[in-house]
Amino acid sequence: MSDSAQDVLKPLRDSIVNKPPYVSGTLSLSPDDLRLYYDGSGSASSIDFTKATEEQLAALSRACRKNGRRSLRYAHVPERTDLHTIIRNDLLEGENSTRPIRFELYKLNVYGKDSFFKAHIDTPRSETMFGSLVLVYPTEHEGGALVLRHRGEEWTFDSAQAVKNQATTSIGYVAFFSDVEHEVSHVQAGYRVTLTFNVYYDDVGAVEVPPTTVANHTSIKTEMEALLRDPTFLPSGGLLGFGLQHVYPIEKTLNHVHKVLKGSDAVVWRVCSELSAEPKIYLVYGNPKDDYYRVIIDKVVKENDALEDGFIYRLLEDKRAIMVEDFIHGAKAKNVTPVTWVMTPEATRTKVKTPFIAYGNEAWLACTYGEACIIASVPAFEIRQQA
Repeated sequence: MSDSAQDVLKPLRDSIVNKPPYVSGTLSLSPDDLRLYYDGSGSASSIDFTKATEEQLAALSRACRKNGRRSLRYAHVPERTDLHTIIRNDLLEGENSTRPIRFELYKLNVYGKDSFFKAHIDTPRSETMFGSLVLVYPTEHEGGALVLRHRGEEWTFDSAQAVKNQATTSIGYVAFFSDVEHEVSHVQAGYRVTLTFNVYYDDVGAVEVPPTTVANHTSIKTEMEALLRDPTFLPSGGLLGFGLQHVYPIEKTLNHVHKVLKGSDAVVWRVCSELSAEPKIYLVYGNPKDDYYRVIIDKVVKENDALEDGFIYRLLEDKRAIMVEDFIHGAKAKNVTPVTWVMTPEATRTKVKTPFIAYGNEAWLACTYGEACIIASVPAFEIRQQA
């Protein structure tokens, strides 16, 4: 892409900014909601977190190590609090902030002195899971802060300090998107007790347009409108590409991805839809070290699609393939459609891995990777003028 084209796209690119991908704070609860029932040493036990002793917490820790989540008989239920509203307003804001969500209890964790949890990214439990919710009970402890990282930025939520400063008995909470890396720092004293819930969209079968999930919808739409009003920008129409900024589970198809978009990805989709630019989710196949992307296709490639007669050449026969360059391995490609990239897809972590058998002097197992992106179909300028 020429420098002049990059200059034209820069305002739109700069407007696509993600706000912090989490929400945190404290929530005052009644004493009844601060009692946890669990299986102790062969009998039912309970612990009241308004006055939990060191011995009771140690017993809970032992039960947790022995039985894990199975030790729980009853725990706090997020649906009975304002957490529904908090998550939707602050993590899923916009006109669809009332979109239904549901919580699924995943794990009870008790961190004693010197305990920690290494940096990791949660594994989505289904295509509709978009985040995690961690509740921190009000126990006396030091350390154990939750450190969050996403796309080169870092945030810290010290729940021990946050809960300690509350006038009423409260829990700490932090909800974050499922592709956010996080870790628990060393607990220096006491016990840190948490419940983790998986958080799901509960209307994926019905919703067609994802929620606006960042506050800069207006700025992105303004810059996009300015581009479309420019008669020199894609005067005959064309394709505008956006690499995804968040990670989404993809197994068999791409059909669900637009319904579970997060952050600026959701805003880009919505803005393109509002401006009749017809967005669609695609996978980009090619060598990420190259300066171009060889094939963009609207399906997940299966293992038996990538045969020894040439993975790339086989895709060329698919009429849904969009060629970014006009040549592949020196051979002319058919149905070439260039893509103008606002944000290239090489930085995305939403990848689909397809193994296949490659042949040379001998057969070996190879893999190809598809990287998810949004491709918007931009009408010709004369059509845009009439909109």
